[in-house]
Amino acid sequence: MKIFNWIDRNLWSIPAGVFLMIELGFSLWSAISPKPVLLAALSPAARQTVYSSLAGTASAFFGVALTVVAILVAFPKLMATSVEQELVRARTIVIGSLLMSSSFMLVAVCSTSTALAVDTRSVGNYAITTLIEASCIASVTGLLVGGIGLAYIIVERSQQ
Repeated sequence: MKIFNWIDRNLWSIPAGVFLMIELGFSLWSAISPKPVLLAALSPAARQTVYSSLAGTASAFFGVALTVVAILVAFPKLMATSVEQELVRARTIVIGSLLMSSSFMLVAVCSTSTALAVDTRSVGNYAITTLIEASCIASVTGLLVGGIGLAYIIVERSQQ
């Protein structure tokens, strides 16, 4: 149960853990598979289209996530009650999760932009494709965790 308490206080660890597991899993899969997997198996034209789409989507979500972080940081501290202190702590935890998610979105934008320029062979580069896949999955996971945490904060605040 200590691990669940730690994760509850450190929601940023969920997208980070997802990234590490996905990156390791996809790298192993790519290494042992006789054929290219996932993005690496697509034709160069299809990969370029996917890279462009992922770069645009990650950029948009990056902006939205940072906007939400800015709004959460701007919330005033209303009272020095224990309930308000818990809400401040919850906001801080959600901000950490959204910032971690944003960092993976930044990795996705940078790696897809790089891949657009260098990943032009008939078989995709597995190092680039697994990095893109893992960072995209981790960023979506972070957004989901942050969104659930934000919903929790809103529900708690509305009950006060």
